[in-house]
Amino acid sequence: MPAVNVEENIKQISSNIEKMTQEIFRLQGMLQTFEGFRKGGLEVINLPNDPSQPPIEELKSVQEKPE
Repeated sequence: MPAVNVEENIKQISSNIEKMTQEIFRLQGMLQTFEGFRKGGLEVINLPNDPSQPPIEELKSVQEKPE
């Protein structure tokens, strides 16, 4: 017969609520930041590079290759 551990479920649910609460606080902070940008007259933020793409230039080693 299947069994459910009540104490483990309580701990798991409490942990999930805590994690979700922290995520909500983080999102609220981001929202306030962007609302502040908008109130300051900012409409677009130009980024130097697309953060989701790898860098265009690869670093090259300055160490000489042994022969």
